[in-house]
Amino acid sequence: MTAPATNAPAASIKPRQMDFDMTLLKEKYFFRGNAILSTLMYALSASFPDGERFFIDSVRYYRDQIDDPVLKEDIRGFIGQEAHHSRIHQDFNDQAAGLGMAMEPIRKHFLRRLNFGRKRFNHGQQLAVTAALEHVTATLAQWTLENPQVTEGDSTSPLREMLLWHAMEEIEHKAVAFDVYRACVNDEQQRIRIAKIVFRTFWIQMAIAQVMLLWHDRRLPRWREIREAWDFMWGENGFRSWSAPEFRKYLRRGFHPNDIDQSRLLERWQSDFPEVAALQVA
Repeated sequence: MTAPATNAPAASIKPRQMDFDMTLLKEKYFFRGNAILSTLMYALSASFPDGERFFIDSVRYYRDQIDDPVLKEDIRGFIGQEAHHSRIHQDFNDQAAGLGMAMEPIRKHFLRRLNFGRKRFNHGQQLAVTAALEHVTATLAQWTLENPQVTEGDSTSPLREMLLWHAMEEIEHKAVAFDVYRACVNDEQQRIRIAKIVFRTFWIQMAIAQVMLLWHDRRLPRWREIREAWDFMWGENGFRSWSAPEFRKYLRRGFHPNDIDQSRLLERWQSDFPEVAALQVA
């Protein structure tokens, strides 16, 4: 089966081996000293190791049906990047667990959700889930790269460097699962229906994981932390307020991820963040 033509530019997707010092994570509530924001970062990281494997499996299932050599090469790069993301975030999660954060219980929570998806959805629907979540990660990646100042106050962990590197690679491979879906499934109604489910449940699952982490640590957020977290998420250009309309773009019939031009972020990545690029070892 040959992939249909899209407006996506042919681009190299390069897995980069990075060297992050996880021992820099020394404080439980490392992100601005805010328990709510720190547990959000922990929840996101805890979702990645098994989540990235789900993404890889859903794309790999259709790999042999692809004849387009460019898309086949993109799949190879996608798998390489996602596999490395999984390993890096597991290292971060292990360090967090060593500080007493309940990373394993929330990993199991996310894994149960993924296993439910594997049982409930067929392969085409699983690929639709992956494509929708890749839009989520590419959207949050754009926000991160355009607002690097949000992590400048975090000097006690490798999170800033991890986020900036991960964000760049998420944008780089953002269209791969989508293009495989279009080539091998190509059901627009199903794509949009599943995306609506994914977008509605994503933040709910993050919040559940945050509550689990806080409950396990018997930590009640302070009023200052609540106000700061609200501004971070819902304030002007906040994490959630900015991303909501970007999520909705995906729900248009005929949408393609490259309709959102993020190429400038890839072109400027090394010059904008040389300290992160210097951590690449291969």
